[in-house]
Formats: sequence, C-alpha cells, structure tokens
Amino acid sequence: MKKIFSVFALAVFLSSVPAHALYTELGLSYGRKTTTFDENNSFDSESITGSVSIYFLERLALELSYTDARGLREEKANSADPQRTTTQKSQIMGADLILVFADKKSLFQPYIKGGGAQISRYQEVKIEGQDSYTIEPEKATVPSYGAGLKIQMTETFGIKLSYDVWKTPIGGGLQTDDSSVRAGVTWVL
Repeated sequence: MKKIFSVFALAVFLSSVPAHALYTELGLSYGRKTTTFDENNSFDSESITGSVSIYFLERLALELSYTDARGLREEKANSADPQRTTTQKSQIMGADLILVFADKKSLFQPYIKGGGAQISRYQEVKIEGQDSYTIEPEKATVPSYGAGLKIQMTETFGIKLSYDVWKTPIGGGLQTDDSSVRAGVTWVL
C-alpha cells in the first residue's frame, strides 16, 4: 500500500510541475579590485569566469564554471627596503546547484547557489636583489555557495551580478572564506 501511495504521490507531483524543455545559459563574468596604500604598496586582482548553466526545471539549474584569477601585491616598508612582489594565480572549477526565485521571463531573477569547487593555485614571490621562490599548495576540493541577481534584458540576453564564496584550506587543517564579487553577461540558448 505504501508503494502504491508513493507512486501516486510522485505522479501527482510530476503532473503538477509545468513541462519545460531543457535550456542552456552561457555566462561570462569579470571582477577587478585595485587598492593602493602609497607609491610603494599596492594590490591588484582580477578574475574572469566562464559558466554553463543547464536548467532542467525553469527555476533549477546545474552550473559548471571555470574561474581564472590573478593577484599582484607590491610591498615596501620604507624606501631603503627591497621591493617585494607577490604574484598569486588561482584556477577554480565549480559545480553548483542554482535555485532561481523568479521565472525566466521576469526582469529581475534573484538566485542562490551551493555546491563544490576544485581549487588549484600557486604563488611566486620576488624580492629585489634576491632569488624568487614559488609556493604551490596542493589542489583542494571545497564547498562553495553564493547569491546573485540576473537582470533579463531580452529573451536571450541578461546581466548577472553575483557574490561567491569558497572554503579554501590554508594549512594545518584550517580553512578561510575566499570570496568574489562579479558582474557579467548571460545568453540563453
């Protein structure tokens, strides 16, 4: 009897969900931040992200993304000290489940997402007048989550704003939240 009830409940649920064909959305986002303390101390970072979202219901999608990020920090405590230049590069491959709080024809489409990411990164440190050295932590698979807003300008084109967070390991069993604010565009195929 329980099996019959379960099958009946599943059939009622599936029949109440509007039929939607799968559709795909391509996205391209860019982020940049520049901070200057003085003429000898600055930090510059940028990232570019490409994504493919496969919607299997109008408001539910699987997003696969790839982010390439770079950071450049230049430091000098005083004019007599050697210049220290640190370049950090990260590559992040993510897979997230997205829940959109509006239908695909709405102008404003807020969403949340959660999933996981694989992070690969390295850091190169150059000190003026000395040899440079590289730090390469091992690749890590970590949880990720975020929120955003898509503004649908036409039936196929939109603007996307997002805030994403990754739990990045920093050694000794500790983790930190690495985050990114992005702006970009999307195309529905």
